Formats: sequence, structure tokens, C-alpha cells
Amino acid sequence: MVLRDGEIGRNDSKAPLKSSWRPAMVICKMAGMVKALFPLLLLCDITPLHAEASLADATATQAGKLAAGCIVAAESIGGKRSYSIAGKGEPEEVPAEKLLFEIGSISKVFTGLLLADAVESGKLGLDTTLSDLLGKEQKFADPKVGKITLRQLATHTSGLSRLPDNIGPNPDAAEDPYGHYDREMAHAYLAKAKLAGDSPYPAAYSNYGMGLLGDLLAEAYGKTWEELVKEKITGPLGMKDTVVTLNGEQKARLAPPYADEKPGHSWTFQAMAGAGALRSTAADMLRFGEAMLDPAKTPLEAAIRRMMEPHAPYPDMSAEIGLGIIISKLDGEREYTHDGGTGGYRSTLQVIPALKRVRVVLLNNSALAAGAVLAVTRPGGKAGEAAEIQLDPKALDAFPGSYEIGPASRFTVVRREDALWVRLTGQTFLRVKPIAKDRFRYHEVDAELQFARENDKVSSVVLHQNGREITGKRNDAAAAAVLFPTEEELEAYAGEYSLSPLAIFRVSVKGGNLFAQLTGQPAAPVFATKPDYFEYDIVKAALEFERGDDGKIKGLVLHQNGIKQRAKRK
Repeated sequence: MVLRDGEIGRNDSKAPLKSSWRPAMVICKMAGMVKALFPLLLLCDITPLHAEASLADATATQAGKLAAGCIVAAESIGGKRSYSIAGKGEPEEVPAEKLLFEIGSISKVFTGLLLADAVESGKLGLDTTLSDLLGKEQKFADPKVGKITLRQLATHTSGLSRLPDNIGPNPDAAEDPYGHYDREMAHAYLAKAKLAGDSPYPAAYSNYGMGLLGDLLAEAYGKTWEELVKEKITGPLGMKDTVVTLNGEQKARLAPPYADEKPGHSWTFQAMAGAGALRSTAADMLRFGEAMLDPAKTPLEAAIRRMMEPHAPYPDMSAEIGLGIIISKLDGEREYTHDGGTGGYRSTLQVIPALKRVRVVLLNNSALAAGAVLAVTRPGGKAGEAAEIQLDPKALDAFPGSYEIGPASRFTVVRREDALWVRLTGQTFLRVKPIAKDRFRYHEVDAELQFARENDKVSSVVLHQNGREITGKRNDAAAAAVLFPTEEELEAYAGEYSLSPLAIFRVSVKGGNLFAQLTGQPAAPVFATKPDYFEYDIVKAALEFERGDDGKIKGLVLHQNGIKQRAKRK
């Protein structure tokens, strides 16, 4: 249900609780409950130090939270490189910079660069359409699909779904969800796909769209995507360890994947390779980031510059997007970044040209977001700063409502007794305290909300955290009707509920919040809107708990897409 930017999605469009890629920020309260999404707004137990921490210190701090695996972090500042490693059980004979990891959706940046190179060489155009490329042999049930351009595929503005519905019955639970998905299947989905509404479409993360772009480029050149990456990018840049297929020596340097304390699974790709197939090292990823810092020193100058140009807005991230690369602001400076994640790996790449700085974080455990390491390096707030003030309780009535960041993410503000509580899509409610008339600080973490008014009516809110500013505009939706059961009351719902032998809801209570986890999917919070009725906010779905004659919970009903599915309590 919740998908990190950079994580290759695992969700079947026919499965319960299907959703598109979810919001850009993370506000969480407990480690591991919800994994970090780009662009690394972590309101959780990632505690910045009051003084700026080194990347090595941050690596050591976060590695202590891993049950298995390790973290490799790398930094290049003005051309001076440094590496650090911390964790458990990695081969001591392999230097940190040479350890290999799956980098997941950072592969999308390489696909974007391949497109930029094809445009620079005159092979293709950004506005080349699917119909132009595939000709009359490719049929389209929806003519609008044929009009999708390569630029739209590279910027997630094609209108295509995050995943195709013919990828399999339950990719979320699959050990290798993309290994079987070939060109024939990709084109079969393209033939029947239908787009909602009309172009232009807002940016909405599509693994299928970027995978399709990579395969179309490969087809245009008569090569595999892997061969194209080697010929056009990794060969010219000298990145010998950035590959899809490992040789024997490289296999010995691949960090084994983990999912928390359990072994994870490596992923393989066919038609979706352009969305997440690459493996790489910290040394190679620094080299790639340095090429972005100074394209003129590379043989790919024109293509890199084109890739790094903003090509579309990305509202859900309060950012822009180039060709496969996310473009945002950090402390007022332009930042280029992308995250990655597969079955047992997490990664992040950050390039800030004004600081001549590249940072790379690679993990072989999916239990921790790579960006969390970068968050720890930032200085935190000072004790006693911005003391809480007292507001007239009636003044709080001006703030409750829904504040949209983008099509898939929003802030929800409610009043609970004499305090405001705020939820970011996919996260739990957190309390904020007033420090000025229209400014609030989170009670538990180092972040603030600044509300703005038009004609004395609250019209928007800006989240200030980790050097970023994320804006949500108030819509006309009424304030959410949310109940807040006690932890003791929530415990009555905890347990396992069987939809089928392969689809189990695991309901748990954490930090005073109820979480539901369907087999193969992350746990997500659900919120009481009436007695025994809990709604998701990341998808239009709800769980209605049923009681027996004795008043005890005996099962639940999943409400989604107009369908009711019952699950008996185990």
C-alpha cells in the first residue's frame, strides 16, 4: 500500500488495498512502522544531533538499529571522497566502496539519461509518441495511450498506472516479482490500458511507465537495456561495477539481502529492467554523482545537462522532475536525488551542485530507509527554542481541514480536545503545539507548521523540516471525523484475520495507533471514523470489525471498490 519513491512497487492492481505510489514525506512515530519515502521528511525516531554529525557517525548510529546487514555511506565534497561502513556480518575482505548492492529505482535515473542521450544524438525525440515508435502493429484500446510521449514516461506524467494488472496474482508476496515480466506482457498491457481523464496528467509514480521506457529504448537500438546502459553510460564513465548481471568475482562482493532479521531475496528483471535492475557500489555511485556535478568533464555533457533540466512539476513531492531524476530544494539549494529499494536493499543518491557535494547511502536490509542516515547528519533544534504559547481554544477552530500537497498526499488537521493533531497521508496523527498565532511545532520531533491566511481565513500550510519546505493548500473538504480510541480499546481488535489461506490481515497496536498489514504489504495505520469502523487514508478502503453475541471481535469486513470481503478471526 505504501511505496517509497525509488522502491520498485510490489502490488497487484486486482489485490485488496491496491494503491498508486504514495506521498513524498514520512511522518512516523516508531522505527520501522512506516518506511521513509522521498524526499526524506522523517518525523520519527530519526533524531538529528544538536551539532552537525558526520556521515560516518550517522552511519554508525543508524546501523545499530539493523538486525542484520550493514550500511555503506559515501561522500564526495569538492572531489575528495570518503567512505564508511557499519553493521553486521559483511565480508571483511571487501572494502566498503567495493561492496555491491541492488540500487532499485535509482536505475530510473539511468533510463532517463539514456533517453537524454538518444535525444542528443537525434535517435529519438522527447515528444516521440508510443504510436510513432510502435507503429500499426501495436493496438491501443484507448487512443490516448498511443499519444503518450517519451518525456511523459520519463517524468511519470503519462497517466499510466504504477503497475500493470497482468504482472501476476500477488506480486507483493513474490520473492522475485518482476523476473517473469517480458516484452510481450508489457505490450499486452499497453494494448488494453485506459487512461482516466485527459492529458496533461500530474506526476504519479509509475514503475510500469519507466520500465516501458527502458524497454522501448532497448528495442529502438536493437540491444538489451543492460547492453545499452553499458555502452552509453557506465562504459564512458568508467563504472565497471554498475551492472545488471554479476560475474563470478562480483557475486562474491554482493551484500546478501535482508528483510529485518530474515533473509531477503534478490530481484531479476526483463521488460521492467529500466525501472530497477541495476546493482552498484558506493565508488561507482559517487562517480555517477560527480558526473552530475560537473558534466563538462564527462563525454556525456549534453545528455547529463538535458537529464537534469526540470521537465515537469511533481506536486506530491513539492518538487520538479527531470528525465528520471527528482529536483527539489534543500536549505535553498537545488538538490538532485532518487531513492531505491528492492526485496532486501535500500539506497539513496543525493547531488547538490552548489555545495559540490555527492552523498550515497546503500543498505542490504529493507527495514531502514537509506535517507534516514542523511537525516541524522542534520543539526537539530535547540532546547527551549520557540516556547509554547497559550491560544484561546476557539482560535484552534480555524485550522482543522484537509491541505493538499499533490494528487496523492495531503495534511489532515483535526482538533482533539484543546490541541491540534496533524496527519500526513499514510502516517499517524501527531500533536502540534502553538508557538505563534499561526505557527505550530510538533510535540515529539524537530519540525514546524506555518499556516497562512487569505482574508483572515486559513488557506495553506507549510511544513518546515530538515531544510525543506512542503506546502499544502487547503481544499473545501470538511474536517475529518476521526475518533481516538484508547490503547486498551484498540487492543480488542489486535489479531489475525484470514481473507484466504494466502491473504492474512495482521492487526496490531503500536504507539496508541491501530495498524493493519495484509500479507506481502507493509503495515499501514487505520483510523476510527465510527465505532468498530476504521478507514485507510492512503486508499479508499476501510475495515469494519464484527462482534459476536458475547461482544468480542469475531472477524472483519474489508470495504473497497464497492466490494465487501469477510475475514474470520483466527
